[in-house]
Amino acid sequence: MVNLMNSKKIDLTEADLSKACDYIAKQFAAHSWWPTEQPGEAKREFDLMKGSATALNVWCERWLDAGQCKKMEKELRS
Repeated sequence: MVNLMNSKKIDLTEADLSKACDYIAKQFAAHSWWPTEQPGEAKREFDLMKGSATALNVWCERWLDAGQCKKMEKELRS
């Protein structure tokens, strides 16, 4: 499961991968500005990095702020 500390460090496992990818894809579809900086570049990188939990952890740490990480963690726990 996701282990979110006080920072935006996130630790997705392979078991989280499908649900995390679904959550991120829904955010892209619902909000053209998501994530807040360079959403087009973030989406291109997501398409390349969504194949493994290790790569997606790197993507999350690069593109998501602490609040976005917390929201994703809540979604993964639901």
